[in-house]
Amino acid sequence: MLRLPLSLLVRPLIAIAALAVVHARAEPPCNRAVPVEEKCEIALSELHPTQSAVGMIQVEERAARMQGETDFIKYTRQRPVPVVEAPDGAFYLTDSHHLVSVLSRIGATRVTARIIGRFDNPDTFWQEMETRRWVYLFDPKGNPIPPSALPRRITDMADDPYRALAGYAEDAGYFHKTDAYFMEFHWARYFGSRMDWRPVHRMNLLEALQAAERLACEPQAKDLPGYAGPCRP
Repeated sequence: MLRLPLSLLVRPLIAIAALAVVHARAEPPCNRAVPVEEKCEIALSELHPTQSAVGMIQVEERAARMQGETDFIKYTRQRPVPVVEAPDGAFYLTDSHHLVSVLSRIGATRVTARIIGRFDNPDTFWQEMETRRWVYLFDPKGNPIPPSALPRRITDMADDPYRALAGYAEDAGYFHKTDAYFMEFHWARYFGSRMDWRPVHRMNLLEALQAAERLACEPQAKDLPGYAGPCRP
């Protein structure tokens, strides 16, 4: 009788067990059957932005640092991107626009999401979104825009250099992160208005960040979320 080595018998069982774990951890596709607050998987092409722009300087820098990442479902499973389901079944991304923009640049096609809300009445959908501060209906200079002006896809979002500046200022501790939705845009508008909307790009980013450090702690910023002032003498 032929006897196989124990290792040859055990190895397939380990592989089967590992495959079972993978399938057990897989999330269902995002649809109306998934309860609110539960995780699901969604294609990036199905995500509709709730803001008009991102800071491309930050997006491109982070994308360069994340090159080589391949398991995007696993990467976002620990911190799923938050989405809301509209009455027509469309999914709107309410946060993490920069992260999703980064992932789309490095080859992601699907991510893990969490459904944080679901609405059934198309007549009150945008009102509900604004009430919960799940949409930012302004252009990069703070001018109001209608929901129809929002980009259709993640890849359609415009560049807002002052949003990138606000992100770097937050990273540097010039203001503190809070739970306020779209708080960085409020800082971006403040920096832009105080800096006369002069161009911000990679070549003058350090100079702009130095200006942002001073502006962030001035009394005019005290009502912004995360204010860390006043300025020290």
